Amino acid sequence: MSENSDQWEKMLRAVLGDEAAEQIIGQMRSQGIDPGEQMQQMMDPANFNQVVSQVRAMLGSSGEGPVNWKIAEQVARETIQRDHYDSLSTTEGDQARSSLQTANLWLDPATDIDPCGGPSQAWNRLDWLAHTLPTFRRLVEPVGENISRAFIATMSEQMEHAPDELKNLMGGDPSQMMESMISSVLGMQFGSGLAELASQAFGTSDAGLPLVEGETAALVPSNVTEFGRDLDAEENEVLLFVAVREQAAARLYSRVPWLRRQVLDTVAAYAREIEIDTESIEEQVRGMNFTPDSMQNLDLGNLFTPSDTPSQEASLARLEHILSLVEGWVSAVSARAVAAQLPHAVPLGEMFSRRSATNSPVNLVFGSLVGLDLKPRKIREAAAFWRMALDRLGMEERDHLWSHPDLLPTADHLEEPESFFEMSEPSEVEAELDAFLEELLGGTDSEAPHEPAFGEGSPESEDKGEFGDTGTSEDKGDDGNTPPEQPANS
Repeated sequence: MSENSDQWEKMLRAVLGDEAAEQIIGQMRSQGIDPGEQMQQMMDPANFNQVVSQVRAMLGSSGEGPVNWKIAEQVARETIQRDHYDSLSTTEGDQARSSLQTANLWLDPATDIDPCGGPSQAWNRLDWLAHTLPTFRRLVEPVGENISRAFIATMSEQMEHAPDELKNLMGGDPSQMMESMISSVLGMQFGSGLAELASQAFGTSDAGLPLVEGETAALVPSNVTEFGRDLDAEENEVLLFVAVREQAAARLYSRVPWLRRQVLDTVAAYAREIEIDTESIEEQVRGMNFTPDSMQNLDLGNLFTPSDTPSQEASLARLEHILSLVEGWVSAVSARAVAAQLPHAVPLGEMFSRRSATNSPVNLVFGSLVGLDLKPRKIREAAAFWRMALDRLGMEERDHLWSHPDLLPTADHLEEPESFFEMSEPSEVEAELDAFLEELLGGTDSEAPHEPAFGEGSPESEDKGEFGDTGTSEDKGDDGNTPPEQPANS
């Protein structure tokens, strides 16, 4: 063996491990390439800059944060265009928007919560991607930080024994190049997951989480059509049923100011504490040959430790409970709205309940990407609770329970709903809560402490009723105004 070949092989073994190095060397020799000559050519000053440029172009630039979101968006768009491309005709768009408008008319007698103030829209899958990317990024980036940190630590240990030539190839600062590489890897992985969601989601929140910022209701007709292809109901009936559920969820997330923020913050709190299995990282690093294909095939699903911390378990329990309440309310209200309108309302409702509980697109994607096993287990119990609440309290008082999270039923109440209605009347519970807050915050000497009516907490929400337009700051632009929706196809 020549001195060049020996040096080249030592370099590969130091970085990639014996098994991966043997595979690369064997492949090169099977193609008639001499490793020693390859090493000499690579280190030739005439070729060195070109090699560095190619490597950096392949890895990309990390930009800000642990995930290269430019690559993520590029991968998502290319995947959709290659595997899930759909077009939206004028007729399909008009039909989707008309279904959303009809859905609002049907919902008005079924809920006291006002329609969302934004437009009714029709999107193709690329439109859905553009609207959901900011929230998706917010949810998964904490996990990306943990993965990046663990990968860089593992690869830095391997690089300690690498020859100077390879360190020079990586720009003299291996850690910077490794950050770029892991950032690009995560961009590829998260982009693929986002494309998968785009191919299944029906609208803004049916996938399990409220992924669209601002106030709007939207449908992705191509996904609804694929879902309804094997159902007995007519395509237009399925579209109307989905539209009612979409508008119901849009009302809840846009008119209950604390709800969307609490759901997303709970996901982020869980994600920040996800621990990474360093042994799995070491094994995957040893098997990497650092080509784009090998990096894109990195298995994130094996990186997460199987057990949750106590605070993660608490976060997950809170998240599953609130999502069960949301999904149960949407199911109960939607069923009431369509009961006299759609002949297949009951079987369609059962189909969506199963999808939400066992086959939610967000759960399928987030489980592999961020280790979040999200399964709202009490959707049926929640729907039964909301039906009972309508009978016991009436529509206005039922929906008023959403005005504060402490007014909502607990997990135990879903098991035994009678126990909730045996308590004080909701107005009495709210008065006790007001008194407690007033005392806690050092309120006035009034003998009848009073919390401002829901929707009257700020000047911009005056005169807008109990469920007025009280969007949170996360849904506003820099100037405090809700940014206009600008879909590519509406």
